[in-house]
Amino acid sequence: MDVEALISAALREAGYGPDAIGSVLPRILRILQAEDVRIEVGRKLTRKEREYVRVQLEIGLDVPEIVAGLKA
Repeated sequence: MDVEALISAALREAGYGPDAIGSVLPRILRILQAEDVRIEVGRKLTRKEREYVRVQLEIGLDVPEIVAGLKA
């Protein structure tokens, strides 16, 4: 089971409806991806770096691409 399906199932199990799940799931996945970026970089991110990561995730870049941008 992938992460999205697991979170979706957990939210359904908690009593949330399809509309609530549909609106919150993308945000939850972006938060998890941002944490993946932090882990890959291996340190706490500055406020400017966190903003950069947020924008990059919103435009659809993947974790490895964002990490490469931070390391460049």
